[in-house]
Amino acid sequence: MSHHDVVILGGGPAGTALALELKRHAPDLKILIAEAAIATDWRIGETLAPGAVQLLNGLGCRDHILRDGAIEGVRSQAAWGSDRPHAHDFMFSTRGSAWHLDRTSFDEALRAAAEAAGIEVWRGARFLSAVAEAAGWQLSLDCQGRRVEIGARFVADATGRSARFATSQGSRRRFADRLVGVAALVRLRDGAIRDHATLVEACENGWWYSTALPDGLMVLAWMSDSDIVHHHSSARLGPWLAQLRAAPLTAARAATANSAERIFTWPARSHCLDHVSGRNWVAVGDAASSWDPLSSAGIMKALRTGKLGAFVLLDAIRGVDGGGAKYRRLIEAEYRHYRRDRRTVYRMERRWSGSAFWQRRHAAEPFDREPAVHFAGEP
Repeated sequence: MSHHDVVILGGGPAGTALALELKRHAPDLKILIAEAAIATDWRIGETLAPGAVQLLNGLGCRDHILRDGAIEGVRSQAAWGSDRPHAHDFMFSTRGSAWHLDRTSFDEALRAAAEAAGIEVWRGARFLSAVAEAAGWQLSLDCQGRRVEIGARFVADATGRSARFATSQGSRRRFADRLVGVAALVRLRDGAIRDHATLVEACENGWWYSTALPDGLMVLAWMSDSDIVHHHSSARLGPWLAQLRAAPLTAARAATANSAERIFTWPARSHCLDHVSGRNWVAVGDAASSWDPLSSAGIMKALRTGKLGAFVLLDAIRGVDGGGAKYRRLIEAEYRHYRRDRRTVYRMERRWSGSAFWQRRHAAEPFDREPAVHFAGEP
């Protein structure tokens, strides 16, 4: 059985940021990233918000990440509270531009940067179980169909919204909504889109976003609640296209591309763990808390909490008390502020007062005590 100082479960932005930050401050640590995915299929989460590039620069991998066809976005547009879109320009922002990415390539480039820094990466290694020991943890992984046991002094949960490790240790996800996304990846007919702005458009049963991607592609994503999607059978292509026609600005963008042939469904519920750290472990990224894609903070939040999680583990390694408690307070405070800001933004849209989707978001505290409603594709 192999032994490591730190095992990071999940090789997305949060897990790799944590690994790189650890290695930068403690180069002698033996670190393993166990990433469950091996497929190269497209995945959701395609935009680096302004400010994220500075985080990549601090991790020492900015140029390596952005050299592979990332598209600079200098503004976003939103038809929210009105049929007319309003633009938000990044040109004069001190935080810089947004960047549109091939997310699969971006994540793999981060893992390659971790390997170049001397961090071991296992692809196709899925977390199964953990047993606490005096010296740390014994972990069981499924490595492409083969069960492997490894030892770790410390564990970082970067498994995304499922928070597989943290929930196995008794932490609970406190959900705030039922949001899911249903999206298609389409190829632009002329191979390029003239407008690189991300477009957000509210509609009766939710909202849409669309954005340009490298290699002449565009993503079209409808965000709604799982029961609404189920009621309209909109996880199927035909009903999904009917929802698209109800969003005229997004539909006009879609008309510049080939027809969608396949759609993807993924969970997008907001949640916060009731315990984001414990004895010899910490949760980072979407495992600790997940936010509505409307926040546009997904990758940047993952990178930042990965860096913060590294300092929690460094404190524990050095025998410094209090790091976990500070991190828990920070995550909880940020989540409260996010919930407040999200409620403010959703209340700006008042055109569909009879819609269940908008009624829920205008309520004082939507869903806080309501059991999670699962939808096909959710963990």
